[in-house]
Amino acid sequence: MLTGVNNIRQIQVGDQILSEMEEVNKGISDFFENLYKEPRHWRPDLEGLEFASLLQGDVEGLEGPFSEEEVVAGLNSCEGDKAPGPDGFSMAFFQQCWPTIKEDMMAVFHHFFSHGSFEKSLNAFFIALVPKKEGAENIKDFRSISLMGGTYKLIAKVLANRLKKVLPKIISKNQNAFVEGRQILDVVLIANECIDARRKGGRTGPLCKLDVEKPFDHVNWDFLMSLLGIMGFGPRWKRWIQWCISSISLSILVNGSPMGFFQASSCLRQGDPLSPFLFVIVMEVFSRLLLHAMEGGLLEWFQLGNVEGSGMVVSHLLFADDTYFLRCGGAAASIPKVYSALL
Repeated sequence: MLTGVNNIRQIQVGDQILSEMEEVNKGISDFFENLYKEPRHWRPDLEGLEFASLLQGDVEGLEGPFSEEEVVAGLNSCEGDKAPGPDGFSMAFFQQCWPTIKEDMMAVFHHFFSHGSFEKSLNAFFIALVPKKEGAENIKDFRSISLMGGTYKLIAKVLANRLKKVLPKIISKNQNAFVEGRQILDVVLIANECIDARRKGGRTGPLCKLDVEKPFDHVNWDFLMSLLGIMGFGPRWKRWIQWCISSISLSILVNGSPMGFFQASSCLRQGDPLSPFLFVIVMEVFSRLLLHAMEGGLLEWFQLGNVEGSGMVVSHLLFADDTYFLRCGGAAASIPKVYSALL
């Protein structure tokens, strides 16, 4: 229950309804501490899956020294009026005061380049809770937004600008979100054409839309690092990414007050410039698993246009960070096949 300016006075966490402020604070903090702990769950077997790999020139471009010109370009592409993290400085401060602070900032970048690390305190962040709807009462009715320090955000922005240049070379064309040169709207139009073609052709059968629950929150760091190696990323780049995602500490803001910092062992942060691109890399495994299932006959391809081969063949479509669209077969009985493919 919210009062005033989004103040939380009562909240449901699991089966419990908490109303005492001490209980509310502890309940919210414990929820996120458990959420960001890595459970020992099954991980997909990548054996037999083929992935695109970076060329040596791409690796060298990712791992090159940081120039002031590149850092300034990253800084200018940041939104200056976003809420600051624990350091209290918005990106507008860095933009306005760059002539004064540039030597210190470039020293941080040079150290990061040489040693693959920076002070862990730079990677501390707050999580602010924003209600998804009016009258939010359950912890799941709130969206968590990461408020990171300006120095880390600038480092992540520069790395993200490098990473997005190579994504089109390693990410399947089925994925259109967060990949440079591709548009989410294109996939929506193709999905609409698929549905329209089935209706006009009088063909029956289910079409599935799959939704991943809290996708960023459940990314396993070891799995991501292993995948980067398979895709040909170099050792220096992997060391940089490993440090960026694993050196974090966080504190939950409840009614504007931090609840104390704790360590996480999994997750990609909403609001981190790197997160969308790293998430797309992780989801490439899902895309390859679906293609593998179709090649094995568990799922079916979808033919648009001329059956003789001049039309478009669609296997599945990824048009957001957590939503997928694919053909499941000719009857509702094929739904168990989808379940088998996902397992």
